[in-house]
Amino acid sequence: MDYFFGFKSVISQPEAEPSPADTVLRLVERVTSSTLLEDRRDACRAIKALSKKYRLEVGAHGLDALIAVLISDPDLETSSFVLETLCNVTSSEVFDEEGVGAPVGEQFTEIFLKKSENVISVITLLDEYDFHVRLPAIRLLMNLLNNKSKEMQEIILACPMGVAKLIDILSDSRDFVRNEALLLLIQLTKSNANIQNIIAYERGFDQLFKVVASEGYSDGGIVVDDSLQLMLNLLKRNASNQTVFREESCMKEITPFFRSCQPSESDPGHSWSTQKISNVHSMLQVVRTLVSPANATQVVSPAQKNVYGCGLLSELCALLMSPGVPADILSEIICTVGESIRGCRRNQEFFGQVMASSSPPRTALIVLLMSMVNEKQPVPLRAAVLYCFECFLYKNDVSQGQIIQALLPTSTEAMQNISAGQLLCGGLFSTDCLSHWLSSVALSHALVGNVNNKELLLRVHLAIAKDVAPVSLLQQAFNILQMGGKLQTRLGILTLLSTWLADSPNSVAQFLKLPNAVAFLTALVASNEHDDQEVLVQSLCAFLLGLCVVYNNDSNSNFSKESLCQLITKRIGVETFVDKLAEIAKHEVYSKALKHPQIRINTAADIQFDHEFCRLYKALESVIAKAVAPPTSPKGAESPSESELKAVSKYKDVIREQDGQIQHLRQRLAALEGDHIAAQSKIEELNVNLHHLQDQNTLLKAQRNNNVIIDESEPSSQSESSTEKLMKQLEALRLDNERLQGQLEQQQSAKDLGMPVDVQVCSFFRPESSANTMDLELKTVRSRLDAMEAELAETKRCLSVSIAENAELKEEIDRLKKDQEDLLVLLADQDGKVQKYKDRLKTLGQTVSEDEDEELDDLGEDDEEFSS
Repeated sequence: MDYFFGFKSVISQPEAEPSPADTVLRLVERVTSSTLLEDRRDACRAIKALSKKYRLEVGAHGLDALIAVLISDPDLETSSFVLETLCNVTSSEVFDEEGVGAPVGEQFTEIFLKKSENVISVITLLDEYDFHVRLPAIRLLMNLLNNKSKEMQEIILACPMGVAKLIDILSDSRDFVRNEALLLLIQLTKSNANIQNIIAYERGFDQLFKVVASEGYSDGGIVVDDSLQLMLNLLKRNASNQTVFREESCMKEITPFFRSCQPSESDPGHSWSTQKISNVHSMLQVVRTLVSPANATQVVSPAQKNVYGCGLLSELCALLMSPGVPADILSEIICTVGESIRGCRRNQEFFGQVMASSSPPRTALIVLLMSMVNEKQPVPLRAAVLYCFECFLYKNDVSQGQIIQALLPTSTEAMQNISAGQLLCGGLFSTDCLSHWLSSVALSHALVGNVNNKELLLRVHLAIAKDVAPVSLLQQAFNILQMGGKLQTRLGILTLLSTWLADSPNSVAQFLKLPNAVAFLTALVASNEHDDQEVLVQSLCAFLLGLCVVYNNDSNSNFSKESLCQLITKRIGVETFVDKLAEIAKHEVYSKALKHPQIRINTAADIQFDHEFCRLYKALESVIAKAVAPPTSPKGAESPSESELKAVSKYKDVIREQDGQIQHLRQRLAALEGDHIAAQSKIEELNVNLHHLQDQNTLLKAQRNNNVIIDESEPSSQSESSTEKLMKQLEALRLDNERLQGQLEQQQSAKDLGMPVDVQVCSFFRPESSANTMDLELKTVRSRLDAMEAELAETKRCLSVSIAENAELKEEIDRLKKDQEDLLVLLADQDGKVQKYKDRLKTLGQTVSEDEDEELDDLGEDDEEFSS
């Protein structure tokens, strides 16, 4: 009994469950060893089910086997399971099923990328339309790209037609597949100009605009925003793609986008959703990328002309004046319009004539300036208006003169209509310190590079009160500076005065006549304040005082150039003056303003410099330092004259222009390098196709030797084997003709010697005429043979050209086939003539040997085989 109980306890013990590693190993063994498709498919399905919870085991034991299946197994369902498994294994996220642990997706990605063939096999599967294959293939590429961006970009670049296949997916009718490809391309194009160029050359912009249009333009969903983000990746800092964008007339595709933003009659309120705001903002960024001042002039100028030509500028101005536009979008539209007109006279004139729907009627420019000096408006919006106004006046001396002329009314009507200059002068008397700064900087841009306007502005007088005599604008600006006030106010006034006095000796002379002007500036520069804000004010005062030295015409004997230098030396000290002058360049705000003309202010307390003022300071700082503290030199040496200073300034402008040209050339070099790499990729693709055709040619030769019927879709191998056959047949014909000629010569000799000829034969055939006829026919045959040899040579040449030039292969082969048909006709004709010669020889009593007869029969059989 004990024995039976013991046996029962042994057989009732449960078997130990296999570990996850053992389970994965068994499944991997089934994948590698099973010969039945169903077994491999079931094993791959089981591995996929385990790949999330036991990712480490699946990746460690099954990665190589899965890659092998992916490359060699043609079954789409099995490939789908493998792709999904690899997606799970290479994912960077931690799945809930696997619990807490460090993600291992990056390590498995590194293993997967050791062989570029692995990635190429995934890209090849993108040709399959089945979304169970295409979708996980895209997601797998996305995982690999997220984990190893640089390596993946290099592999995809080296893959023939790799980028083109990804672009083709954008035309997939299934939105979820197309959207995944869109996200993949966004990641793929980051910081890689070569891939960006390939996508642009493959008409990627057209595909993206089709997606935007199909999704409803600005009213579309996040797919529109993703498409525009990809477009931005292709255009930013890529002069080559910007040129492609312009040459493909893509600018006109933007116009309907902004037309869709206009409020309709049925929906005058026209609400703006969060997604619509994002979509419009992204499209505005696309436009600004094309017309950004950071681009080379050769790129910006044609883009601005296209903006006007396709009606985009008109749509932007209409949207600018539309009600209900959110403030942040309105600010971006204003900046976009500004950069679209900057330095382009035609666009500036168009913008100056745009009217706002207001009562009384006013131009859009006046309405914008009214918003700028209104302290209730958002600060970024006011800064955007200033930037747009600066762009409107940039290299626009006509509009600059109109603004200054408007401050000198010549009629009552002119005084009744508010002008831009009056608004800016009114902003100087505002209680808002930001309005002071904005108005001062805006007014200074009416003076940039325009000496005539600087002298004309000296005649402007302002009436502060009814009972007080009008005061000159120059006096009023200095009075505001003397009263102190907040930092923004003083920085704005100093910016205006510095721009006004630079390169204008008459303005300097008038400024030096103002009471206490020199004493006030000297006292501020000489003060020992160490507060950061006060140091900035002292530095600008030193710059203004230095301008009074450099552009002094010595018309005021009390403050001549020499006396001012002595005053600076005694009251301030040359070293102290130079140190105070250099403080501006040390400030972070100066560096930011010098890089880009756009003004970015988030709060009213932000300190900001103007871009044009920073350029002026950079050009004249060293000139002022040398004028105030000339280097020690022998007696009799003179300080730099005004002409020399202008020459130095001119040379600096030349150097600055050359720097811009160098930057443009560097951008062109980068674009050409991208073109070179794209061309290399195309060459490699053609080489692969050539090798493929050569392999097919070899295979077809082997099939022909085995009497396999050749498909007409492979004309290259047919033509080559047919050419060899023709050469053999021509050689046989040549030997046969030589033999016939010898026999005819023997027959002619027999006739001359008086040998008897059969009467019956003579009744049917006269030897003399027969010989002459056959001579003529032989000559004809020889000429035809020469023509056939020439045609054969031409065929061989065309064949070599068709192999070398893959693009012309089909056309050349068609011509060769036609030549071959002509040769076949000639051969058939020749065969009939040979048979005719043979019959005539027998009729003449000449005996044809068996070897010769067999040669003629073999030749006929070859002709029949070749014809088949």
